[in-house]
Amino acid sequence: MRVLEAAVLFFGGLAAHWLASTQLSVWGLAPHVLFVLTLGAAAAAGPVQGMCLGFFWGLALDALSGHVFGANALGFTLAAYGLGTLRRQMDTASPPSQAVLAAATAPLYTLFYGFAGSLFEHRFLWPGWAAFLLDPVYTALLAPFAFSAARRFLKP
Repeated sequence: MRVLEAAVLFFGGLAAHWLASTQLSVWGLAPHVLFVLTLGAAAAAGPVQGMCLGFFWGLALDALSGHVFGANALGFTLAAYGLGTLRRQMDTASPPSQAVLAAATAPLYTLFYGFAGSLFEHRFLWPGWAAFLLDPVYTALLAPFAFSAARRFLKP
């Protein structure tokens, strides 16, 4: 992985997350941009590079969040490890499979974050049913673009 290209992807991902959260949200719902970029990085370059990017993206989100510090970093790291180790057994190259993968893992990540809140803050961090059911759809629509960007900047 080239350092400059990884830095462009990292800061571009942060900017895309800010843009999606502030300008492209629909009814208060926004896609999990950094989560799907983490999945794309793990699919494109393997588990180690995906875990590194996901960890630092998660730390950036945790620094901006008022909740459990480190939960996003751990969740992104676990997702990148899981997808990075299984990427040879599944199709991560076609846009429909990328969308399905993002739609299937986004609710799991939301539940993980909620359980981390119940463990450390003694309350389940629930985003609401609308976010739980519709964010995966919004994230799935973004997945082919995120996987393409990760594949472009992270050459194996």
